[in-house]
Amino acid sequence: MISSFAIASIGLISFDGKVRKNLLWLLSGFVFLFFSAILITEQNPVLVTTIRVISCSFFYGIGGFYLYHHKDKYKFSTLLGVVLLIYSLFQLIRALNIYQTGANHSILEVSTMNNWLLIISTFVISATNIGFIMLLKEIDQKTILKKNLIIQQNQLKLEKLNQTQNKLFSIIAHDLRSPFNNILGLSELLLKNGSKSFPSASEEYLNIINTTAQNTLILLDNLLCWARAQTEELSLNLERIMLSKIIHETIALKTSVAKAKNITIHYSPTDDLELYTDENILGTILRNLISNAIKFTNQGGQIKILTTINQDHLEISISDNGVGMNEKIVHTIFNLSNHVSSPGTENEKGSGLGLVLCKEFVKKLGGHIWVESEEGKGSDFKFTLPLNISGQIKTAYKLG
Repeated sequence: MISSFAIASIGLISFDGKVRKNLLWLLSGFVFLFFSAILITEQNPVLVTTIRVISCSFFYGIGGFYLYHHKDKYKFSTLLGVVLLIYSLFQLIRALNIYQTGANHSILEVSTMNNWLLIISTFVISATNIGFIMLLKEIDQKTILKKNLIIQQNQLKLEKLNQTQNKLFSIIAHDLRSPFNNILGLSELLLKNGSKSFPSASEEYLNIINTTAQNTLILLDNLLCWARAQTEELSLNLERIMLSKIIHETIALKTSVAKAKNITIHYSPTDDLELYTDENILGTILRNLISNAIKFTNQGGQIKILTTINQDHLEISISDNGVGMNEKIVHTIFNLSNHVSSPGTENEKGSGLGLVLCKEFVKKLGGHIWVESEEGKGSDFKFTLPLNISGQIKTAYKLG
């Protein structure tokens, strides 16, 4: 029991595996020696009692010394260490008294030594119980403080990462987009003013440069928007806008790409509808859907844009007479994890991110998006926007 108590004390305090292992080996060796000595001297009751008391003194002394040695680590280990060392010293005096008097002391006998033993034992038991409870509490508090410190350090790291991320977004939004805008502007200027003076091969190359720059810029914008949406840094900027104006501006941006494939884009608004929404997010949705329609429409094809009002929401449809999709692709078209981007009719490349972004943005605006398609006959992408958008957006945020 005494040796177990000492080993338990070491186990609670020691966090150094090497020291703990060495002390356990030392204690195990002394346990073996003490029990061997008791077996050898079992015919002499006085020696047996003396050895037993010395073993108690030794184990309590080791436990007390080790606890006191860690007084800088835990303050309550000082209390336990001092109590155990005093009790160890008392047991050593008791062993010396037994050996000198030659009396086999029984704890039940009435004597001065036994009275002191009972008093000190009661004190030791009470003090060790209180001390161990307070020690365990202190260990828990220090563990919590240590974990809180780790959490604070991780928060600082996350803040630094967020600052780096914001800086990266800023570079993408400005420094990387500017060269592409310059390329697009110059290539469109050359195509517009120099088409007659350039050979047909040069004009073809200019079209390739212009289309590639537009597609890369779209991918860059999509990546930036998607990253901001995932980190919840993309906030809504609601304002009153004219729907026909946004659609016409988007068509104008895509005219050169559509012209390269001789694709005509039809849009004839019936009503000049005013919406209360986020212009940039709606523009991103329209750009991606029109770009997708151009990508999968053959040379000389057509794209139609229709807007209709149904009760409390607006429906926008972007349809083409392109290659269409089978049922399997229709079910996975808005899922980034399951969707693999297919090449366009002119072998145009894509990331598959545009339609995923459309789904997230339509949902952010409180609407719903879906596609109706038949292989070989074209696709019809439709999405709705609420007319009373403020209430719908609150609902969409709760669901999202």
